[in-house]
Amino acid sequence: MGAGVTLLHAAGGLPGELHKLWQAGAPGSYHAEYGFSTMGYEIAGGLGVKMAKPDEEVVVMIGDGSYLMLNSEIATSVMLGLKLTIVLLDNRGYGCINRLQMATGGANFNNLLKDARHEVLPDIDFAAHAASLGAIAEKVSSIAGLETALAQAKKNTRTTVVVIDTDPLVSTEAGGSWWDVAVPEVSVRPQVNAARKKYEEALSGRP
Repeated sequence: MGAGVTLLHAAGGLPGELHKLWQAGAPGSYHAEYGFSTMGYEIAGGLGVKMAKPDEEVVVMIGDGSYLMLNSEIATSVMLGLKLTIVLLDNRGYGCINRLQMATGGANFNNLLKDARHEVLPDIDFAAHAASLGAIAEKVSSIAGLETALAQAKKNTRTTVVVIDTDPLVSTEAGGSWWDVAVPEVSVRPQVNAARKKYEEALSGRP
């Protein structure tokens, strides 16, 4: 989207991904709430940034889980004429925590929608929902489609929501950070015991 863009995000895998992959264009153009991993902060926070920078493009990146927790500021942004560009990444659940669950030897449980108790598997039309709040909204099916939609979003005069499906099991290999999450010392699951061994090896390698 070029220069003069402020990016905002919060919980889940986005802080790690964007810290590694996003190149901020100017001081103050990268806004992350990750001290408390506040799901639902993103759109409301983006509205606050737009109020502070009304002449700049504000892009909010958000997962489907956070979006479902708090999305009503879309209507507020439309009402106030404070345009946001919202990129909604739909991995059908809480992908970041699911990956952590797997990395610590746990079985997939209650994070991805398919692994949660359900009578009917949700199939949420996020673009239709955002449109019902007054946004210009569309779902794209590719990176090329995303690029085209973002170029159009920059020209739009009101809040725009672009939805794209993502893979809940994949994250970038860039970076090399280690998430210090303790693994149980005793378990009947061999996956947990293997994860505990890796955890202890990682601890022993710390300065």
